[in-house]
Amino acid sequence: MRDTTAEAESTPAPEKGLAHFLPTQIISFSDSHGVHSFTLSPFKRLMLVLGGVVLVIWGVIASVTVLLNSSADDQVRQRSAALTLAYETRLEELLSERDMLSAQLAQTTRRMMAAQSQMMAQQESLLQIGAERQEMETQISAIQNLLESALVDRDSAAQAANRLSIELASLEALMSERLGGQQDEVAIVTSMTNALADAVQARDAEQSRVAELRSELDSLELQRNLNAQRQDRMLSQLEDALSISLVPLKNMFESAGLDLDSLLANVRQNYSGIGGLSDEGASANPEFDTRMRDIFTQLDEIASLQAVGARIPFAFPLRSAYRLTSPFGPRGGRLHKGLDLASSLNTPVLATGDATVFFSGVQNGFGNIVILDHGDGYKTYYAHLNRTRVVTGQRVARGDLIGDMGTSGRSTGVHVHYEIRKDGVSINPMTFIKAAQNVY
Repeated sequence: MRDTTAEAESTPAPEKGLAHFLPTQIISFSDSHGVHSFTLSPFKRLMLVLGGVVLVIWGVIASVTVLLNSSADDQVRQRSAALTLAYETRLEELLSERDMLSAQLAQTTRRMMAAQSQMMAQQESLLQIGAERQEMETQISAIQNLLESALVDRDSAAQAANRLSIELASLEALMSERLGGQQDEVAIVTSMTNALADAVQARDAEQSRVAELRSELDSLELQRNLNAQRQDRMLSQLEDALSISLVPLKNMFESAGLDLDSLLANVRQNYSGIGGLSDEGASANPEFDTRMRDIFTQLDEIASLQAVGARIPFAFPLRSAYRLTSPFGPRGGRLHKGLDLASSLNTPVLATGDATVFFSGVQNGFGNIVILDHGDGYKTYYAHLNRTRVVTGQRVARGDLIGDMGTSGRSTGVHVHYEIRKDGVSINPMTFIKAAQNVY
């Protein structure tokens, strides 16, 4: 009979829980030192399984993320390329527009210069015509005096001839009646006849002289009328030219928001020359004198406006192609106080108005810089130059070369930093540039 109790004790009991699914596993391996083994408990096997699952999930997520990022990068690159293309297209359009505006500005400047030259020539012609008119009026007055004198002489000669005719007739009648033609009476009659003939000849001569004077007077009157018409046309042309010159100048100052009255007062205080028409010898044409005074007043106003405009920095500091890399306004949380204009190295940088060089040298951050003092509190700054071309205290005019474009100081590329300051406060330079685009 078998021992069932011993058999039951030798058979292992069935595992429960985690060990049922992941039973303990012994792994053995051998090397030169012998046989080695280690045991994987159910918990360790669970951890290995979970670690593998996590690695698989992480790999899937990483692959999906890489794919998504690659797609997003492609979209960003495509959008960046589109934006770059649009920017370059817009830049080309702006450059074309700038070239067109530059051509229009040059044409307008040429027209203004031609109008001013014509205006000065017409002014000289008007002054010459005025002098000729005064001389002609003097000649007409002299001829009128001669004519009046000739008329008086003619009337006197005619009266003398009439008187001698009456006396001759009386003597002839008396001679015929009493003396019957004696020699003495004949001599008297002959003498009186000769006197009468002389008087008639003098009268005829005076009448001829009067006719000549009248003809000359009519000719002078016609010439004076023609000169008056020519003078009126020239005055009208000159007045139109002055109006054409005044309007854009005044609009320029108004667009820039400047106090024109105070600027003009300052100019007239410093330049107080007096000229114009003289009051000596009142003219016979007061309308002409009034119009001429108005013209001289407008000429003085234009000269004053041009004197003011020459000092205010209305012009552009470059004449070559450029890119506006940074406008006036907020930039990086700070105020960018000027314009950054980029071009090639050593591009000429020009003065934007008549001024005195306030500073020419090196300043921290700005590098090589030129500062111009235009008066009335205006200063302009030209920074990051490769080289300065002026010295402190030097006088410069609008358009003069003051430096070469560079990248000195704190700069990321070749450009010029251009500023306008009024009493130390920065002003947007585009305000002045746009205001003067049809003038300078």
